[in-house]
Amino acid sequence: MTDTDNSLTEESGGVANFEWSEDSVTVLNNFDNGTSLPCVARLESIAGTGASSLPPGLSIYAGQPVLLHERTCKKHAKARTIYHDKDGPYFEVGQTLDIPDDFQGWFEVVPPDFGRGNVFRSIEQVAQSSGRKFFTRTNIRAIRVHAEEEAADEETQSFKERKIPAGTVLTVKGTFAAKWQTTAQTGFIKRKSKEYTTVEIPYLKCLDTDDMEVLVPLSTRGRFSLVYEKGVRDLRTVYRMKDILEDLQLPLKVRMVYGKPPLVPCIFSGMLALKGKAKEETIIASTILNKRNVLFELPVDANCAVTTAVNMEQFENMRTYIDAQLLCKKYAHSFGTLIKLSPEMDTNPPMIQHIPTEKQKSRDESLKTLDLITNISVTDDEPNDFMFESSDNDSVQSAELPPLGMGQMMDLREITLPRTSQMISDA
Repeated sequence: MTDTDNSLTEESGGVANFEWSEDSVTVLNNFDNGTSLPCVARLESIAGTGASSLPPGLSIYAGQPVLLHERTCKKHAKARTIYHDKDGPYFEVGQTLDIPDDFQGWFEVVPPDFGRGNVFRSIEQVAQSSGRKFFTRTNIRAIRVHAEEEAADEETQSFKERKIPAGTVLTVKGTFAAKWQTTAQTGFIKRKSKEYTTVEIPYLKCLDTDDMEVLVPLSTRGRFSLVYEKGVRDLRTVYRMKDILEDLQLPLKVRMVYGKPPLVPCIFSGMLALKGKAKEETIIASTILNKRNVLFELPVDANCAVTTAVNMEQFENMRTYIDAQLLCKKYAHSFGTLIKLSPEMDTNPPMIQHIPTEKQKSRDESLKTLDLITNISVTDDEPNDFMFESSDNDSVQSAELPPLGMGQMMDLREITLPRTSQMISDA
């Protein structure tokens, strides 16, 4: 994606040419969905408070028309990135990050030694746990079960290979064993007789994100985690931010396993110190005069005066205003779920060092540090999710092993594996 172009277009004709309802100055908290939103408005500093009444991250939008699109209410986590210089200490770096509770990423709790969290190393281990859903941190192969109608009252099943990418959540439906039968002709001169060989392969039956049945061989190796369930505590668990804010105690150090990095220029290692949480109401808005409009988020308690446009007709034929409307309709909701910089832009926070316990030699410390500059426009696709860890040998090999047995599947029956116990919390 390219950098944002904040220059005004010629058709805007200058902000002073627009008509504003000067006798109806209000505040952001008075705007609600369905009644006063969406609308075009202008933000100004509160009289007598000076230019600094708006946070630095929002003051750049003051004095120009903006499209106030949608009001939201959700919990937000305040966090800072933890950066590890190779062979050096761990420090909190950068500005405060704002993470909404509906951010669609996955996190693990950072252990005391700051290494990687515990994981299952095979699908068999996942099957032996009591987890109902698991998250694959490895590209794996499975069998997708297809139902096919042969006649009016008959239905058969076919089995096709399916690649399941890292970052997928699978719902466990049971453990099954499949018998695969192969045939081979015998005899050197007349190949008439056949020799049958039967092999039994155990699978974990799951539902994928499309609610389709897939069979994953228990022999599949890689990195896998349980999806958090309330009341169940297991060190091999990944969490949504909503679960962390509702059920875990802050402050807390977490590491993003999978998700979208911030849409701002910043150093982002994926390891975060969650400082606190707060319920916040915000308004998703867009600029309307720029050659490349941008979305931004306004806390409704922001210290500013808001003046609305006399009428919307003065904007309706502006290309950039039409683009802003499309931008909001297409991306406002997803934008509201992303990690952003705090509008306070605390560029000189205190330097805080974190000291881990002695590391375990077996821990994988691979981290992907991203230094990205991105933003959203009407012509862009949504930002991609990233896997914040490197592949290991087991993961690479599992992505290459075929899940289908040789020959034809003759039988598929449910089996029972010994279960490993989980830690149950007192909550």
